[in-house]
Amino acid sequence: MKRYFQASMLLMGLLFIQSTTASAQCPIKEQIMNGDDGGEGLEKANRERDKTPVSHTLIIFFDKKTGSKPLLKAIKKQGCTLLYKYKEFSAVAVKVDEKHDIDKAIADFKKVKGVMSVNKDGIMQIQ
Repeated sequence: MKRYFQASMLLMGLLFIQSTTASAQCPIKEQIMNGDDGGEGLEKANRERDKTPVSHTLIIFFDKKTGSKPLLKAIKKQGCTLLYKYKEFSAVAVKVDEKHDIDKAIADFKKVKGVMSVNKDGIMQIQ
């Protein structure tokens, strides 16, 4: 009986800690859900997102069988800078010159032999 009581108290404590931690992580969500700000929380978040500058860093994944040679040639041809070559997975980080259009660079890199995907560098957020 004592073991069941200790186990139940431990589980209740963990649930309490988890619920308080989750609410502290997203104050904007709390404002939106509670309506404390008169609906301005979502608008403010959108304004902040629109202010952020366009990232000129791309993460490019390539096929391991094809290798990175065609991609490295294309990076040099485009006048981009190789920032990092990931060893854990077949990918590179590339800095596109600020003068060039980032969307055009993405389209050009997608055409390179062996390139699987091209993504803008940034923070991904899941809800």
